[in-house]
Formats: sequence, structure tokens, C-alpha cells
Amino acid sequence: MKVLKKFGSFFKRIGGFLKKHLKLVIILAIILAIVLFVRHKVKVAQEAMLAAANEPVTAEIKKMDLQQSVAVTGTLTANDTKTVTSTIGGSGITGIKVEKVNYHEGDYVEAGTVVVEFDGDDYDRKLVELNAQNNIDNLQSAKDISDYQQKIVDAQKEIDDLQKDINEDQEWLDKNAVYYQDIKDAFENGQKDAYNGETQRYLEQSAIVQERYGFTIESYEAKQKALDKNKDTIKTLQDSIASYEKLIEIGELKQSYAQNYSQVDAKDDIYESMEKTQVSAPISGYIITMNVEAGNNYTQGNTVFTIADTSQFVVEATVNEYDVANIKQELPANIKFEATGDEEFPGTVTFVSVASEGTISGSSTAPVSGYSNTTSTNMSGTATYKIKIKLDENDERLRVGMTAKASVVLDSVSNVLAVPYDCVQTDDNGKTFVTVIEKDGTKKDIDVKKGLESDYYVEISGEGLKEGMTVEAIVTDAPSTDVMDYITDYEEY
Repeated sequence: MKVLKKFGSFFKRIGGFLKKHLKLVIILAIILAIVLFVRHKVKVAQEAMLAAANEPVTAEIKKMDLQQSVAVTGTLTANDTKTVTSTIGGSGITGIKVEKVNYHEGDYVEAGTVVVEFDGDDYDRKLVELNAQNNIDNLQSAKDISDYQQKIVDAQKEIDDLQKDINEDQEWLDKNAVYYQDIKDAFENGQKDAYNGETQRYLEQSAIVQERYGFTIESYEAKQKALDKNKDTIKTLQDSIASYEKLIEIGELKQSYAQNYSQVDAKDDIYESMEKTQVSAPISGYIITMNVEAGNNYTQGNTVFTIADTSQFVVEATVNEYDVANIKQELPANIKFEATGDEEFPGTVTFVSVASEGTISGSSTAPVSGYSNTTSTNMSGTATYKIKIKLDENDERLRVGMTAKASVVLDSVSNVLAVPYDCVQTDDNGKTFVTVIEKDGTKKDIDVKKGLESDYYVEISGEGLKEGMTVEAIVTDAPSTDVMDYITDYEEY
């Protein structure tokens, strides 16, 4: 009885303590519950760790399509882009006024459409001036030729008159030559010997000749000199005629050259300059930049506008020297854009550069923007080569300048047996095999031959291989032994 009273008194005190320290008791109970829970989770984690350590990593032999490819990153460009300039005006001239801008950025224009017009009033005035100057030059040339022709006529008339005089004088001289010679001989003989009677004969004969024929030795010889002078004059006039004929020929050639070439070229230059007052689109496409405004002045050679033919798109990218040897024209490619998500656009390689970007630009190195799926050659300083991939189809969502990620397909196979890389092992003799795990857990090695390799899978072939077989994978990382890796879900509780 006393014992019972003592127990009753004890429990009564405990009950009073619990009632008095209820919150503390609740807290202690919660802590105890947490400790028990943690111990349970640790035990479960240890069991899972042991099970994982003993459980082999496996994969299934599957039939699939595989591709070996090179991944590149590039920029979407238009099928053709033209930067349009003008040679209107002259070097350094900035006074050519932009009269009118017919289209602006974003507008679509057909080839040959006039996009920008310059002020052409000055060229109309130049054409009038040139025509007037040409008329003056042509008239002057014609007058010069006419003057030379008249000089020839005048010279020929003078020659004819002189020749008539020469003929008459020659006839008279010939007719009177015997008389002249007679008195000439008498005179000369008399000069030699004053006493031989010849002087007297000279005087008598001279008087008779002068009386009958009207001349003396002096007048006869004067007519001979006049005849010779006229002959010299005719020779001079004939030379002048030949000179005039040459001048006429030169004048006619100059006139023909001016009318058929220099004047035509000068006029064509003005017409060409007048045509340059209208700048047309060289190709059909969208104007992507407009660099002039109506009312502003234009300097020769500056960009007027840029137009892009977006009927087809091209991805321009670079690949490193380790991959470029495998890329050839006509290889297929799959292209993705951020703007279109995971959607792939088919394309075809249309260009592979034979010279590195560094060689073309003159620098020794170029940054690498391409990389290989099957190699790890993204090394700084490696040579890079430009490639172009034309999209097989257009899409209205695409825009010039978008970043493109493309996979150039080097090789592909369809409906082949494949496993992950880690499932193919190599023995000491260099033979490749896979370890097949039967349904009862037994393992069997089967020799295989590797085929095409993709990013993760490799094609295999060998006797006894079947789709759906389970094969063991060899991994270098063992299961974690850190218990906390298995209880990361505490916060959920």
C-alpha cells in the first residue's frame, strides 16, 4: 500500500511537471521524432548505396538512324547583297543634291526600279552647251576645209595663168632664138677681139633685130629669166596645193573623229551622268539600309543604299582546320535558330574556302567559331575556314543577321543496331565486344565491329546481336558514398 502511494505520488509529480513544462516536452518530442526519422533515412540511403554499387549500369541495343556531323555556328545572310554607290559628280565633289528618295528601309523593290534621284538640272544645261560648242566646232572645221579648197582653186588658176605665159614666152623665145644667138655670138666675139670686125657686125645685127623683131640681147635674156621665175612659182604653187590637200585631209579626219568619237563620247558622258541622277536597284529584294536623305548633298563613291535578295538564305560560318578537310560541297546540313526553337531547316553546303581566314585577311590567326561533335579541337590560334550553307527552303520568320547553329552531316546510316559508347569494350588483344546480360542475370561477351559514330551512340554489328538486348556499360564514376547525396529531400519534409 505504501508502495502504491509512493508510485502515485511520483506520477502525480511527473504529471505536474509535464503540465508545468508542456512546451518543453513537445519540443523534446519533436527532436526525438526528427532523430528517429534521420536514422531511418540514413539506413535507407545506405541500403540504396549498396544496391547501386552492386547493380550494373546497362543500356539496350536499339535500332536507330545515326549521323556523323560537324557543328558550326554562323550568321544568316541573304542569297545576294548589293551595296549601291554612284559615280555622279567627281572625286571630292559634295554638291550633288539628293532630289528624291523613292523607297526606304524595309521596302521591297524589283530590279531596275529607280530608288534614289539626284538633281539633274545642271546636266540639261551642260547638254545644251555641248551641242552649241559641237555646232561651232563643226562649222569651223567645214570653213577651214572650204578655205583650203578655195586656196587650191586659186593656186591652180594662178598656175594655169603662169603656164599660159610660160608657153607663150617659150614659143617666142624659140622663134627668136636664132637671131638672139647670132647677135649674142657677134657680141661675144667682139669682146674677145675689138679689131676683128665682129663688134661692127654686132651693132648692125642688133639694130636689124631690134627693128624687125623688137628685142635686144638684154630683153631676150630678161624674158628667159621671167620664164624661169614663172616655172619656179608654179613649183611653189604646186607644193602649196599639195600642202592644202594634206590640210584638207587632216581637217576632214579631225572633223570625222570629232563627229563620230570625241563629240559623241562627250555627249555620252553627259547622258551617262544624267542617267546617274537615277540610282536603280541592281537586284530584286529588300532595302536593308538607306544612307541618303532628300535635300542632302552626296559625295561620289559613298553608299547610297544596300539591298538584299532574301528569296534564299545562306548561313556563313567558319570551321577549324581539323574539320574542314571532311566538309565538301553538296553535303547536307541541319540548321536551327533561336527564333524558331528546336525546328530544323534543311540546307546544303555550297562553298568551302581553300584558304584560311587568317590568310585572306592577312593575319596569322583567327578566332575559332566552329567545333566538331566528334573531336575536341577548339584550340585558340587554330586556322579557320569559311563555309556557306544554303537553306533548301525559305521561311518568313527568318531575318538577315540571325545566329544559326548548323550540323553538317558528314555521313549517315539508317535502321542500324546501336549502343552508347560506354557499352563497347576493348580486350587486351584489341578486339571490341559488348557484354550482354541475359534475363537470368548471366553475362555473355559478343564480339562486335564498330561502324558510324554519332554524338553518343555507335553503330555495332556482330553475330548474335539483336534489338532489345541488354548490354553492360563500363563507367569510370562509381556510385557516390556520400550519404547526403541521398537525403537531399529533407527540406520537403
